[in-house]
Amino acid sequence: MSDFDPFKWWLRSREGIDEATDRDIERSCTRKDGYRSEGEARAHAAMRGMSGMLHTYECRYCGFWHLTHRRT
Repeated sequence: MSDFDPFKWWLRSREGIDEATDRDIERSCTRKDGYRSEGEARAHAAMRGMSGMLHTYECRYCGFWHLTHRRT
């Protein structure tokens, strides 16, 4: 797991954010683990036995990589 703290990032980034963005950030970022690279994210998916079911994406909010069930 990474040292990324989504809540601290969220507090630093609050200026000018509306409710729709808040919902997107929570869905896309704060409830997920953040990985430093796509390879690290793929490795975690493989360790969970989910490499064919989880996909990676680079988060537009925090810049870390997350895993999702949605094809990206």
